[in-house]
Amino acid sequence: MRNLKWHEKGATILRIVSMLLALFCLYAHFFVPSAEAKPQKIYWSNEVPAGWRGEWPEELRTVPEKTSFERTSSSLEVLEFIDKLRWRTDKMAIIPMFMTPQGRAGVAVVLADPRVATPAEAKASGKPVIYLQGNIHPPEAEAKEALLILMREILLGSKKHLLKNQILIICPNFNPDGNDALRLNEGWPHLIGNRTNSQNLDLNRDAIKLETPEVIGLYRSIFNLWDPLLIYDGHAMGRVNHGYAIVYATSTVPAAHPAPRGYVFEVMFPALRQAVRERYGLEIFTHCLFDEKSWPPKIWSHDLAIWSTEAKFIVAAYGLRNRMSILAETPGHVHFERKIYAHYSLISAILEYTSEHGREMQAVCQQADEEVVRQIREKASRGELKNYVAGKYESWGKVDLLAYRSNRPFLLPGTSVMAGVEPAALGAPEIVTGVEHLTKPVGTKEARVPLGYIIPEELSWVAEKLRIHNIKVETVSKPCQADGEEFVLDSLEKERRWGYDMTVLKGNFVPVKERQIPPGSFLVSLEQPLANLAFYCLEPEAADGFVGWGLFDSYLKAAGGGEKKIVYPIFKYFRLY
Repeated sequence: MRNLKWHEKGATILRIVSMLLALFCLYAHFFVPSAEAKPQKIYWSNEVPAGWRGEWPEELRTVPEKTSFERTSSSLEVLEFIDKLRWRTDKMAIIPMFMTPQGRAGVAVVLADPRVATPAEAKASGKPVIYLQGNIHPPEAEAKEALLILMREILLGSKKHLLKNQILIICPNFNPDGNDALRLNEGWPHLIGNRTNSQNLDLNRDAIKLETPEVIGLYRSIFNLWDPLLIYDGHAMGRVNHGYAIVYATSTVPAAHPAPRGYVFEVMFPALRQAVRERYGLEIFTHCLFDEKSWPPKIWSHDLAIWSTEAKFIVAAYGLRNRMSILAETPGHVHFERKIYAHYSLISAILEYTSEHGREMQAVCQQADEEVVRQIREKASRGELKNYVAGKYESWGKVDLLAYRSNRPFLLPGTSVMAGVEPAALGAPEIVTGVEHLTKPVGTKEARVPLGYIIPEELSWVAEKLRIHNIKVETVSKPCQADGEEFVLDSLEKERRWGYDMTVLKGNFVPVKERQIPPGSFLVSLEQPLANLAFYCLEPEAADGFVGWGLFDSYLKAAGGGEKKIVYPIFKYFRLY
């Protein structure tokens, strides 16, 4: 919710945490004895350190490791690898998440020491739950393979300590149907899956509208029951000119509480950047692309990398739950092993960080939960509380950027494959100074936040979608009245945005007194931690809420929307009696 106090409190928390981290670093620098530090080698382009995966018996090697990184694992091979691990450890449990439209099983594994098999056991432990996901887009298979390697190390190798203070839930293969729809690839691996699921739907555009069994299963079996403190979603980009091994983003939806996303961006990301450089020899930075119209570039922008302030992406929408989230993407043109190593390095650094700082991260999110409910109780009934329904990016200031002047595809000598890294993009990139860092989310349009919403009985599907989001919905048992406002439509239009035809309603809110609420109606009180999410889904002018995704189109058109003035069916109440 947009409120100055929220931003002030969030900033205060971040300043305190930053000061504590600075004091810790100062202590470590002056008082912790260590061997003389050696400069860390930085690996560029296709480079990876020798032996980074360790030595393992054949039955515990992944498909890429067995095939010189020419192949990625099939859905069956992912299940077989998980099965081999669970016969060698007492620290794993399996979560059936969903069955795909083609009948493949989507599973996640719970890693915990001691073993945890239920959400109740996880909650009783007090440990933070971290959710890690790969292969939502199967042509971007590197996170899937990195997670398999990390599971092996956490359970059987050198990273067992990562289960001391946290519980990990890992879904390496979130899109099994797409994974197995193989086609030829210009590069590594030589065969890749399909970006969409078998319904031809992009799973990473389903975070709000909830049309796919995969995302519905994720919400019902993981998000709603286990309440992860932080989620990670692994991706790859296309051919890029930036010089980073992997780039990161967090939720930038202006309607979300600012403290969790502020912690990730302002506290966690700088620490991860340093840790990945020092421990793994990689340079990482924010998930952007630069303008290529001239050299040197002047803009480094989330928008250019198709990371918008809208909530359509799973990582973006997760911020509306007052929780933390990270999306990361490797350059798409480098070698498969390099891309796997980049995800492996960043995820490892994230888990080291959450292992050490999980409690303070929990405190930030808990305070956000309490603040959301308190603001509703204190201000919503008076119409004093507002929140954003749309946003844009502004600059944080100028940064220095690692970039290559050129990175064009070319035919590999002696082959019919257009792949590889051109010589101009091998080795260290140039440092470009003074580039605008356009990743600061700001709200551009706002609406009043009500005490709650009333949904007509005939729109039971709206109530069901809200419940899948874990938003509390009640059924009105006896007649009552409400004072509030309704949205009167002047027009219904379509706007092409981020590859989709989104619905845009034009109109105005009109105050209403003594609205009669019949039994059977659905009531959504915003006196709950997920108030921001409910607001975003139901507001008629939200950029990509239920209206934006066209879920109300048939209802509104049947009522004459676009041809005459009609009333949006969801009523906002400020008083119920």
